[in-house]
Amino acid sequence: MAGAEAGIEALLIPGNGLSLRPWDTATLRQMAAWDERGFPDSAFDMGFLREPARMAEFLDWLVRDERHLHLAAFEADRAVGRVSVNMRDPAGIYIWGVHVPPEHGGRGVCTRMLEALLAWLDARDGGSELVLSVNSFAHHARRIYERLGFLPAETRWQFDPALDAALRRLAPAQRSQVDGHVRFQRGRWEVRTTLMRRPAPAHR
Repeated sequence: MAGAEAGIEALLIPGNGLSLRPWDTATLRQMAAWDERGFPDSAFDMGFLREPARMAEFLDWLVRDERHLHLAAFEADRAVGRVSVNMRDPAGIYIWGVHVPPEHGGRGVCTRMLEALLAWLDARDGGSELVLSVNSFAHHARRIYERLGFLPAETRWQFDPALDAALRRLAPAQRSQVDGHVRFQRGRWEVRTTLMRRPAPAHR
């Protein structure tokens, strides 16, 4: 196990003007200071890490989490985005938690980060099929995924605890920006998501 951990800690994925590195305590401190997008993207906000108890709990979860690879995109020593990969998902290699904070938006960080990750995954796994899901209101994110070769596979309604909690705090008029994208079902809010797949390169 120690050898595997050392390999993860040493991982460095180069990209176009950035590099991807595994999360560590210093990275999490940078992520805690990021600006927040708020509703309806509050599930991606990292401000909770500013609380010492939550930070300790999160670090403990990272140590125990053996299924996922959690990466931050760096420009020099500044963290500008993050992405996680479930390497053992039954649906395939599952990319999730794609996030660029507002202060680093508009510079192609998301595209460059994912291009670096996809190239590394293709080289590592010989071009396995890749999977991700996107909320139906996240139009910009979907356009990026489509440009990178992801195709819609199916639409589903999904329970997102953070979005559910945010919607419960809002008045009906404040929910207008997600009208048609969410529904209240079985006593909880669900969001419409699209599962997208990028076929293995040999079959594209």
